[in-house]
Amino acid sequence: MHRRQILTLAAVALLTPNDIAARIAHAPTGYLRTNWSRDPFSLGSYSYIARAASRDDTRALARPIDNRLFFAGEATHPDYNSTVHAAYETGLAVAETVRITGAKSLAIIGAGISGLTAMRRLAAAGIEVTLFEARNRIGGRIWTDTTLGQPLDLGASWLHGDEGNPLVGLAAERGMQSVPTEDDYVLRGAGGRRLRDRDLPDWFEDVVTIQQDYGAGTSDINWTAYQNDLDYDGADRLFPRGYSQILGQLDTDLDIRLGTEVRRVALTDKGVQLGSAEDELGRFDAVIVTVPLGVLKAQRIDFLPALPKDKETAIHRLGFGLLDKLYLQFEQVFWDTEATWILTPDTGLPPGQFNQWLNLAPVLDAPILLAFNGAGPARDLSVLPDEALIARALQVLEAAYPGG
Repeated sequence: MHRRQILTLAAVALLTPNDIAARIAHAPTGYLRTNWSRDPFSLGSYSYIARAASRDDTRALARPIDNRLFFAGEATHPDYNSTVHAAYETGLAVAETVRITGAKSLAIIGAGISGLTAMRRLAAAGIEVTLFEARNRIGGRIWTDTTLGQPLDLGASWLHGDEGNPLVGLAAERGMQSVPTEDDYVLRGAGGRRLRDRDLPDWFEDVVTIQQDYGAGTSDINWTAYQNDLDYDGADRLFPRGYSQILGQLDTDLDIRLGTEVRRVALTDKGVQLGSAEDELGRFDAVIVTVPLGVLKAQRIDFLPALPKDKETAIHRLGFGLLDKLYLQFEQVFWDTEATWILTPDTGLPPGQFNQWLNLAPVLDAPILLAFNGAGPARDLSVLPDEALIARALQVLEAAYPGG
């Protein structure tokens, strides 16, 4: 069985184990699993305003230090967070801030959409830019995988709000096809029973609207911070050919160093010195840090001198949530073909595990289901080996659609 070495993904052409196949009518032909909390270059999925935090913390996180050390990424957006468009907008903003400093040489840490956007803008302005990326690919939490013969997004999936969202124009420039996600759903209980809304348990709404949207539990979140949310309106849209198209084609003249994890950022009298665990990586006039909040919380980068107190406090107080996915590919569709969402509250598993599925058959013209698990339930599932995780998923599907 083939396994990728990178911990965010286990991807195989699944040869169904006998102990699973003997018990189920619907044997998957392949799967993709994400495990973002165990990815050392992310350690989670996206930020949220935690109970002890506020929007002031996101502004503190974004505040430059000595006009030489800058921060960007979805967690630094002053008005909203956790989305690709938030990351993109911070990349644009930080590029303009750095441009007017007069810096001649610049390092960027992290090749997600924020870092790539800033790099393109500043390189076009004539600044010498070097981008360091710990992974062996660009995109960060935007990652489209084609192992199963379909473009499946392991990180970001949706464009959230298509009215005024700057990603709409960017996607058009890239020639990206998108489709709106409908809200229709079907409720399936044990034994294949069709359920009604009034049959849903009290905890169910929190799972599908809080845990899986914010990557955190209801009691973890500062709801006051979201009262005046300025995020975009309109439909949420999927990209059938994969979100990674939004990254565009990279200019071969750009200096992007993959597989290079920056572990030290030192402000000196002569500039900003970067280092990995083994080597010095160079001195620059300024640096932009775009790594995920989870990396900052884990202190995987040493800052010398230490970050200001308000920034350390912001990193500590802001939350970093979790949303994991499990794609299952089958020989044919056996589920409700017209429903966008399949909700399975009666699973026999702890609440939050395998309660929501996205029917991708109409989007991809392929028999693929996508299960979501968020927050604490996702962390509980993260320790399971692939076979055990898949067995739980199939247990739920067998109960919802018994015997084919």
